[in-house]
Amino acid sequence: MIKRILAFLMTILLVGVFSAPVQGEENSNLSEINNTQQKKDFVDVQTIIPNVELDIRYATVNNFTHSKLYTSSRALLRRGTAEKLKKIADEVGKKGYHLKIWDAYRNPKVQFALWEHKPDSRYIANPHKGYSSHSRGSAVDLTLVNSQGKELEMPSSFDCFTAQASQTNDNGLYLRKVMLKYGFKALATEWWHFEDLDEYQPFDDQVPVSLKANRKSGEVTITLSAIGDVTLGQDERFPYAESFNQYYASQGSGYFFSGVRGILSEDDLTIANLEGPLTEALDRPNKSFQGDRAFFFKGNPHYTAILKDGSVEAVNLANNHSMDFLYKGYFDTISTLDHVGIISFGGNKVSIFEKRGVRIGLIGVNTLGPIEEGVNTRNLMTDLKNCIKSLKEKTSLIIVSFHWGKENKYYPIEEQRKLGQFAVDQGADLVLGHHPHVLQAYELYKGKCIVYSLGNFVFGGNPNPWYKYTEIFRQEFRFANGKFVEAVPPQIIPCNLLTKYRPEPS
Repeated sequence: MIKRILAFLMTILLVGVFSAPVQGEENSNLSEINNTQQKKDFVDVQTIIPNVELDIRYATVNNFTHSKLYTSSRALLRRGTAEKLKKIADEVGKKGYHLKIWDAYRNPKVQFALWEHKPDSRYIANPHKGYSSHSRGSAVDLTLVNSQGKELEMPSSFDCFTAQASQTNDNGLYLRKVMLKYGFKALATEWWHFEDLDEYQPFDDQVPVSLKANRKSGEVTITLSAIGDVTLGQDERFPYAESFNQYYASQGSGYFFSGVRGILSEDDLTIANLEGPLTEALDRPNKSFQGDRAFFFKGNPHYTAILKDGSVEAVNLANNHSMDFLYKGYFDTISTLDHVGIISFGGNKVSIFEKRGVRIGLIGVNTLGPIEEGVNTRNLMTDLKNCIKSLKEKTSLIIVSFHWGKENKYYPIEEQRKLGQFAVDQGADLVLGHHPHVLQAYELYKGKCIVYSLGNFVFGGNPNPWYKYTEIFRQEFRFANGKFVEAVPPQIIPCNLLTKYRPEPS
């Protein structure tokens, strides 16, 4: 018996020796856990940023509800979010500016009150869908003030629920740039609203009853990203040095989307405008009527690897370069895209993207004609109307991609507005545009986004374009049991074209 007791004690001793963590490792692990937990804690922003100015509107009657909704005028945020904001305050301070906060943490009950006043998800997050970023303590509404405390001129006032709030100016662009630099994302419909990219659970870990009900009913969210002109290849008359083909040979297929692959891989569907065929065809159409503007783009069929590496799931072929090598080039492109599982659509080819029980119809319309010979607009509109009507019976959401407008123009022409609104009137849920090669703003029409021009993206037609800006348009769509419920306000992710053929987040 004594031997058994001694053996048992020895076992305990040995287990304790071999299982005990090293002192330094234990302290390191504990420190990491504590730091992670501290970032989740709520803090008074003024304890982190002493010189921040506060004008907490919902603690006063000076807000769009004309009632006092908060009992305190403090600004609370998660520590991790506040620490990021401190870096921003330090950077804008170098210019003599300070941050001025209008809203930070928002009690969920207040979120419901705001929704009752303004049930518009472009501006107020629908509390029936779950906790907003404000109610998680990871969103902030703010502006910049100068050393005299005067607010810098911005596109609109705070809580301006019109298209003016989605516009921008130099001060707004600067604010957005520095906020994005330190880990926030912007809301396209409100220049003053920014959300921490780090996500936090609600501090009471409770899920609203309405959200539970929606989950039971089969709610699904589909995230869509749209990018502009993608030309994989070049005109054969271009010199090889510094060309797209030379970069493919030296850098490989992964180079071109490497700056944005992480962003595009997060969504369910990325749509690009593929401008130019992937083919080895040689015969070309007669474009002599275009004069010096006549280009014939094409890329090697193996360039589909570039799209796959970039997490592009669908491409529009309704544009003025898909027929640069006639029908052989066009059908070669469709065939090689089909082979690698990339959806193509445009013209008479209507496609359906399906995921998690949601079916999204994809329509492409070229207003220029296959080689810019023009089209009959009345016939085009009739065909579009019939196409949307047919898809309505088969899909949950319809996206129309237009090739339209004038090159190098910053504002849409009347034809773009007319066609975009016509598409929405017929049942389109999102309209995407391209061809101008520069960005044109989007607008909201009957609650639907019309994106007039997404500019260039991976564009083999020019190694050094004069216009260096582009963007990723991102929007979430919610469905219940396969039926469209609502569109979340879009997110604009600004990018630049400073590196040859390779867009990068700004």
